[in-house]
Amino acid sequence: MLKQKTSKHSSSRKGSSSSQPTPGFLFIANKLVIHNPGRDDYLHLIPPSSPNYYRGEVPSKVMRYKNGEVSEAADWRWYRDASTLPASEGQLLRVDARGNCITDQYGQVYPAEEYKTFGVAACNPLLPIMVTEHDPLVTISNWELLRVFHPPSIPGLSQLSTITSTMGPGPGPLLHVAGRNPAWIPGLLPLTYKAPRRDAPHSAGLGGELPIVLGLMALNASPGSVMSNHSIDSVFLGHNRLWRHGAWTSPDAPRGRMLSIRLLI
Repeated sequence: MLKQKTSKHSSSRKGSSSSQPTPGFLFIANKLVIHNPGRDDYLHLIPPSSPNYYRGEVPSKVMRYKNGEVSEAADWRWYRDASTLPASEGQLLRVDARGNCITDQYGQVYPAEEYKTFGVAACNPLLPIMVTEHDPLVTISNWELLRVFHPPSIPGLSQLSTITSTMGPGPGPLLHVAGRNPAWIPGLLPLTYKAPRRDAPHSAGLGGELPIVLGLMALNASPGSVMSNHSIDSVFLGHNRLWRHGAWTSPDAPRGRMLSIRLLI
């Protein structure tokens, strides 16, 4: 889940211009561990719909996006017992330097406010990306193919969505991007999402549901061992991270992997 935080800036000197609030957010990209995968009508492996068919999750570090950069948010920690499924919703809590939860004078913790949660999966090279609009470990999931909304007012702009996502006026979302020659295919979306028409407008960018965009980035992490999620650091953190200075730098297609992306305020 990603939650958006705003930081306040003010000017104390007369005559200086005051800065606008800089939006930011916290997010986690937890690896989902499957016990019994599902199958579609053609017997392709797909994410299971029931929480009981998972083995749990491997949390990522809590990360903070601000001013175009991602850093580790060491003052926050994800808390949830996913050993028994269906799992609880879980909480992102403030912690001190020793990792203990910070509480107020009444002993209450400081949870971050959830904005949105999505499950995102890259099943295999023959299938498009699949998404579900909530936490797959909590309740029954309706996994669906990732859709792309084409806003008529901005030709070439691709907005990632589900069937039920709230978008602007226009036709229903499609299974391909709006513009041709996007720099982020196949880096974020498989080649199956290329615009089919030669006369399509040039790509005007990628947007839409932010947790899905982050999920597509996270799918580029190497699988690693089943119960490890350290490879997610190579995508968002460190000197050689794949997303830096607001630009996506990997040309590789998403790997077979499943994630729960939480956006928090």
